[in-house]
Amino acid sequence: MNVIEVRGLKKRYKEVFVVKGVTFDVKESEIFAFLGKNGAGKTTTVNMLTGICIPTEGEFFVNGISNKYMEEIKKHIGVMPDVSNYYLHMNAVEHLKFFAQLKRIKINKEKIYHLLEQVGLEKHEKKKVGHYSFGMKKKLGVAQALIGEPKVIFLDEPTSGLDPESALSIQSLIKELSSKGLTIFMTSHNLHEVERIYNRLAIMENGLISKIGTIEELKKRGGSYVEIEIKIKGDDYYAVQCLKKAMQNDIVDVYTDGGYIHCSLYHEDTIPSCVKVLCENGVSIYQLSVKTRSIEDVFFSQ
Repeated sequence: MNVIEVRGLKKRYKEVFVVKGVTFDVKESEIFAFLGKNGAGKTTTVNMLTGICIPTEGEFFVNGISNKYMEEIKKHIGVMPDVSNYYLHMNAVEHLKFFAQLKRIKINKEKIYHLLEQVGLEKHEKKKVGHYSFGMKKKLGVAQALIGEPKVIFLDEPTSGLDPESALSIQSLIKELSSKGLTIFMTSHNLHEVERIYNRLAIMENGLISKIGTIEELKKRGGSYVEIEIKIKGDDYYAVQCLKKAMQNDIVDVYTDGGYIHCSLYHEDTIPSCVKVLCENGVSIYQLSVKTRSIEDVFFSQ
């Protein structure tokens, strides 16, 4: 089931379209990553989905509700912006109660304490927010987004600026929320984080979505060649000539570099054949490694 459906969404400022017609879906309970370089149109798209700005063209639905009824959509979403407003003189309970009032949601202390427990702040309810660490403030921002039991939460760079331990804590929280049925739409510049916790991702370039899918799907689309590196003992040139002669229909490219053979293959099934050819020709193999495409390769590929 799709919780978010976006169809031909565009946004124009003066005479320039910064979002040029994006279409995508986000499934229920999915952790969906929305990536893009600065100026790609990513933030503007999120701002439209959360009601901060109005689309010039196109439409979207959240939990089956059209963007024509944005005030109704707001009842089903929670938002944590990259730069959140924290009222430093309040404690966590007062802070969440105040934001519930802003959202016109009735909330009792029991629910507030439950929210703080969800995000790992159960022992810091009475501490002034001004005395919170940066990581604790991020957790409070997630709790703030969870007010009203939304179907979808939008998290803008929730781990930016955090130390590794705090970032892992937030990532674990996000995975736990997803496992309980919450749909999470998240922007991030941390590519390793994306690879670790997201179900699917979309990459935006120049106002359009250039790539969308699971990480594995995007890696496969980026090219089917398999790169292997073989450390050998013996004559590099001789080893390369043996491979070229025996596997001319299977090899895209092969070259040597200081005792290593670098080989590009059409299919990974032919890796054992490379080993066999070298061994049959008296070439000693000390190490073989397969290079897989990283999330950076996916992000920066054209």
